[in-house]
Amino acid sequence: MSIVREFLTDDTEPVNLIMTTCTQELRKVYGPKPATKRVSKIQPNSSRIVAVSPKDTVVGVAECIHRELALYVQGIAVAPTYRRRGVATDLLAHCNSLAADAGLNVLEIATIKETGNAELFCRLGFFVIDERVSDHFWHHDKQPVTEVTLRRHVT
Repeated sequence: MSIVREFLTDDTEPVNLIMTTCTQELRKVYGPKPATKRVSKIQPNSSRIVAVSPKDTVVGVAECIHRELALYVQGIAVAPTYRRRGVATDLLAHCNSLAADAGLNVLEIATIKETGNAELFCRLGFFVIDERVSDHFWHHDKQPVTEVTLRRHVT
C-alpha cells in the first residue's frame, strides 16, 4: 500500500530516476519517430502526483491533465521494485478523486499496445475507446505500433 500526494520539489530526483528507468524499458519496445514534436515535461492545467512507500520513498508518479470532459492520465510510472504491489492502482484511485473533485466523469489514458500495458489498464477498470497505428511512435525496428486510448468512468 502506498500513500499518494502532490509532487514536491524534493521529489524531483526520485521521480526523474523512475521516469528514466521506465522510459528505458519502454524504448526496448517502441520510440518516438524523428519528426515527432516533443511534448514539454509539464503540461498546462496539469498536476503531478507521487506514490510513496510507508518509509516515504517515492515509488510511483503520474501526471494528470485536466481536459474539458476528462482527466487525462499521462506518464504513469512505477519503480520496478514496487510493481505488482498496487502502486498504479493507488495512483489511479487518486486520479479518480481529482477527477471527481473537478466535476469530471472520466479518466482517460493512452498507451502503446505492444507494451502490454493496455491489458493492465483493462484489468484496472479501463475500456478501449480507440485503437490506431501511431503517427508519433514506432517499433525499434521502424515497424508501426498501435496507440490505444482507454477510458474509465469516475466512481
